[in-house]
Amino acid sequence: MRKVELRRGPEEGEEGPGGDLDLGERLNDRDRRRRIRCPKCAYRPKASDRWFCDCGHSWNTFDTRGRCPACKRQWLRTACLRCHQWSPHEDWYEVEGDPNSG
Repeated sequence: MRKVELRRGPEEGEEGPGGDLDLGERLNDRDRRRRIRCPKCAYRPKASDRWFCDCGHSWNTFDTRGRCPACKRQWLRTACLRCHQWSPHEDWYEVEGDPNSG
């Protein structure tokens, strides 16, 4: 199994990339990520979280639904930055209106 280097972005309240976004942009981004969570531990990734591809590129895998923007590799499984467990990438997306979703 191929692995990506796991790194975590800044914690809540810390300034990270895009720290100068206005409140409206932050709320839109937060709402967009509200429906993405680790199927094993329910961790909700932040916009600043980064995953690393075998090609060395770092990006937020949920911005591209698991496709590396540098080499175009499609990652079918994603590692959680909190529990470090691998799950199918599509399992991270909650279905709107699903009563079993977080």
